[in-house]
Amino acid sequence: MLSLQRFCRLTLGIFLLVCNSLAFATENETKASELSKLELAKKDADEFQNLASQTKPSVVVVESVDRTGREGGRGTGFVVSSDGIIATNFHVIGEHRDFSIRFSNGESYRPKSIIGIDRSRDLALIKIDAEDLPVLELGDSDKLVPGEAILSLGNPLGYTHSVSRGVVAALRELEFGDGRPMVQVAIPIEPGSSGSPALDLEGKVVAILSIKSGGAMGFAVPVNALKDLLAEKTKPIPMKKWLTIGALDELEWQPVMNGSWKQRAGTITASGLGNGFGGRMVCLNQRIDTHLPYELEVEVRLEDESGAAGLVFHSTDEDSHYGFYPSNGSLRLTRFDGASVYDWTILKTVDHSAYQLGEWNRLKVRLEENGRIVCTVNEQVVIDETDFSLRHGQVGLCKFREPTAHFRGFRLAKRFSPKEINSKFRNRIKKLTQPLTKRKAFTSEVDALVKLGEQTPQALRDLAQDLENQAQEAKRLADEVRERLVIQDLANSLSYSNDQSVDLLRASLLVARLENEHFDLDNYLKKADLLARKIEKFFPEEATGEERLKILVTQLFEEMGFHGSTLDYHHRSNSFINEVMDDREGLPITLSILLIELAQRLDLPVSGIGLPGHFMAIYREDSNSLDEKNPRPAKEFLIDAFGGKIVSRKEASEIIGLPLDDEDFHPIPKKDIITRVLRNLINSADQERDREARLRYVNALVAVDPADRYNRTMRALIHYGEERFSDALVDLEYLISEFPQAPEVAPLLEIRNRLIEQGKSNNR
Repeated sequence: MLSLQRFCRLTLGIFLLVCNSLAFATENETKASELSKLELAKKDADEFQNLASQTKPSVVVVESVDRTGREGGRGTGFVVSSDGIIATNFHVIGEHRDFSIRFSNGESYRPKSIIGIDRSRDLALIKIDAEDLPVLELGDSDKLVPGEAILSLGNPLGYTHSVSRGVVAALRELEFGDGRPMVQVAIPIEPGSSGSPALDLEGKVVAILSIKSGGAMGFAVPVNALKDLLAEKTKPIPMKKWLTIGALDELEWQPVMNGSWKQRAGTITASGLGNGFGGRMVCLNQRIDTHLPYELEVEVRLEDESGAAGLVFHSTDEDSHYGFYPSNGSLRLTRFDGASVYDWTILKTVDHSAYQLGEWNRLKVRLEENGRIVCTVNEQVVIDETDFSLRHGQVGLCKFREPTAHFRGFRLAKRFSPKEINSKFRNRIKKLTQPLTKRKAFTSEVDALVKLGEQTPQALRDLAQDLENQAQEAKRLADEVRERLVIQDLANSLSYSNDQSVDLLRASLLVARLENEHFDLDNYLKKADLLARKIEKFFPEEATGEERLKILVTQLFEEMGFHGSTLDYHHRSNSFINEVMDDREGLPITLSILLIELAQRLDLPVSGIGLPGHFMAIYREDSNSLDEKNPRPAKEFLIDAFGGKIVSRKEASEIIGLPLDDEDFHPIPKKDIITRVLRNLINSADQERDREARLRYVNALVAVDPADRYNRTMRALIHYGEERFSDALVDLEYLISEFPQAPEVAPLLEIRNRLIEQGKSNNR
């Protein structure tokens, strides 16, 4: 039997042995666990790396342009069909904007058509002309669970094909997602990430990144919504129909010989190379009938004088015509009898001081029945030739070689009225602007100047600076006078007591002219006539007013592509009716103005209604429009021009988010429509912090309605804030005398008295 002492020793030894064994085992398990984690991490990293590598060839960069045709931004897309179908966010390609597709291997494509759009889910499907593309497999977003790992490839901040890792945070219904489920993702989303595929660990797309929420959190469209869009059988929209921004009006211009022709705010831009010899590209006018004699004119500016661009006339086909244009700084008249350079006859090339390098130059050609061709630049005759080879044909524009050219003010007439300002008028202007020119110039005798000594060069430089300052002040005065003349014309156009006498389109064009000086106002009035005649051809004989209205809406918004501006809503171009007509994009009010004016030309009773925060048009038959022999109940239709469709009163209420009553659907006067356009422009100018533009539109509001207290008060405060105290005082005196009981008179009196005291102290 063991003694108690030996038993304790033995037990302690066994205990220590077990503890050592356990410690050793624990240490080995810890080392094994750490090794396992490292191996798993390495495996995990390898899987993500392989997944990213395999995905990259299917992910593209989408590069778009903005409203003005400049570089707009980058987004992401991915291949969903090997025959060239790309998926991305709708906001990435933009509403009727131009864009391009670029793959990771550097290959670029122009889109061929838009084959699917879901604006509410921010999805778009694009077709490019390509085959055998690597496709990303689409997963099932209904099976997503929070915490699931995801991988994304995109172009954040312009860093193309960047890889990001994250997790699915949650599935949520968002108000801005139209109440439909969105995938909340914990993954970096930056500008350029939109449209990026979010992939699960099997490499399947489960969502499309769309909205940044903050930090490394955002939202993505579930991929099942993309599957639904792919399953829809919709008619593809060819790019020719899609690209309304900057597109030439086919009713007016027909480009030949390829090259790129764009128009914006009254200016046509020709870029790239045509397929004619020397990069020749021609754009022929479709609206002008030419009968000798006549005169043809355009202003042209070359971005580089190594190029050539100007007028063409007597064009019988794309290869046969005359051309008058600056080329390498010289002025040239050429006859083109064919496609080859051997078919060209240079009738004359001259150098002339009338041509201003790098500036806008007015080119004019006078064609007479006896074959005489008189070419002028800036009102100076530079070429006078006679040639009988070509005697009739179309007129238009031409460009040669690579440099871009800009054109504006194209017109034709039997004889233009002279633009020269007579000497008597010039003397009156000089007298009125005498303070600008009161300093006398030095004598031009160099010897006499030398005798004046070493201070003479500096004195001459001071004189030059004075003259430059005077020139800038004269330009500023010219702009202010032009602005006031336009505002005066606008106010007069709205001064009729009978609302039906107001030409709404012309008044809208005058608003645009406040900022767009170089467009032909009458040309846009004629363009509206042409659009109306084009639409009228679709009216069946004996069509009812309702039928004609529906055809008008279909043709304008579906066939011609006029649409609401969803991406550049506050861009001032949306308030300028000439640019709305050019770009086919605008605000509810400007699109409604065009609809109203076309309806008027088509004898349809359409007016404007100013709903809270949203403008619509209303078609309403009255007793005068009904056939007395076949009476029928009067009909009413609301047209949401921004959405391009006819809506009910209930739908109108849902669009603006407020209940509406009968008062809301009463047509408003045309003058009120124009003041609403001007207030939109004031808001845009405020957002852009453009104080000069804001004051310009406020001046227009005051001129249109001089008795409006709000507009007067706003202008008085603007003048005061910008320290134009004398101008502020004029408005303050008017408000105080005309509206002595108005609640704002007390603070206005205080400001006026302060200005008067300040003026007295300055005169002491």
